[in-house]
Amino acid sequence: MAKLTTTDKQTIEKLFQMGGGSVLNFTNRTFAEFFRDDMNVDIYAPTYNYASGSKANRLRGFWQVASDSLVAKSIDRMLNYIDTQVAIGTLKADQFSNDLIQRARSIASRLSGVIPAAPASRQPVQTPKPPAEAHNEALARLRDKMTQLHSMAPQPRGFAFEKFLNELFELFCLAPRGSFRLVGEQIDGSFQHGHDIYLVEAKWQNEQTGQGDLLSFMGKVEGKAQWSRGVFISYSGFTPDGLEAFARGKATRIVCMDGFDLHCILSHRLDLAEVIALKVRRAGETNDAFASVRNLFPSQVF
Repeated sequence: MAKLTTTDKQTIEKLFQMGGGSVLNFTNRTFAEFFRDDMNVDIYAPTYNYASGSKANRLRGFWQVASDSLVAKSIDRMLNYIDTQVAIGTLKADQFSNDLIQRARSIASRLSGVIPAAPASRQPVQTPKPPAEAHNEALARLRDKMTQLHSMAPQPRGFAFEKFLNELFELFCLAPRGSFRLVGEQIDGSFQHGHDIYLVEAKWQNEQTGQGDLLSFMGKVEGKAQWSRGVFISYSGFTPDGLEAFARGKATRIVCMDGFDLHCILSHRLDLAEVIALKVRRAGETNDAFASVRNLFPSQVF
């Protein structure tokens, strides 16, 4: 049973609109699909049957049975669902209180073990570090995390790579959002740079990324609003033939990054926002989706 207090449950039930047996705008079918696809859970299994068996009661039954980490994951995924539904216009942003959203995120963080459970009065008092020093220490921690990814198996490494990138975008104040699912497609995340929204495609595989994957991601970006752009991050880089063929097609709305770019940002303390801006300018001038930081910062030795 998840360690949810009465106040926790009241917060989540209010945010997820669980009055009258419903949950958000889910139908029975989409509710089952959400838990199956995003959680690998059969929410209509007898295990989660509670009271009337409505969607809201099924969710309450899930809280009574599932572990803390699984309930935390369900809250995070449902918050991502809200973001997506608001973005595509099937839910309205003014239906959701920012205070409740932040409370729900705190509940999920506590359940997942991110926030220590010790009382605040017992927390040691720490002197805040200067912003530059704290930023550099955060870069060093992310560099260590990226190094650790090398030893992971492919599937867990893919999820860990997405989480790593989200932390990187957060560090540079790019307002990231985690992966979300739209009808017929999966987006690995998004962030905001200036007035533009960037969709993210992330790959960590042995092979370099070719033209086919670039075209597929370009199609996702072109299917969104005019102000949407894309960043394709392939740790192993991109095939030269694929980049050349992609540049000969129609005008690009995506830019590319590889593992060397990430290494330079973390080890040489480059500004990620500046790197993206320079890549966008180079793409605007040449239609080349990928320009290495070596070429973007010619005066710096990497």
